[in-house]
Amino acid sequence: MNQKQESFMSAISACLVLFTSMLHPLVSVGLAVLLIIIFAIYKYKQSE
Repeated sequence: MNQKQESFMSAISACLVLFTSMLHPLVSVGLAVLLIIIFAIYKYKQSE
């Protein structure tokens, strides 16, 4: 993925977390942690 696509995915993830925080805060925290872990794994696999 290039920088523009990564920025778009980060923005979508942030909007999703903000939207779920209005519905249920604990779901929002879990979703944020999950998305950060997925992004970290993706970046790690990409750097290999």
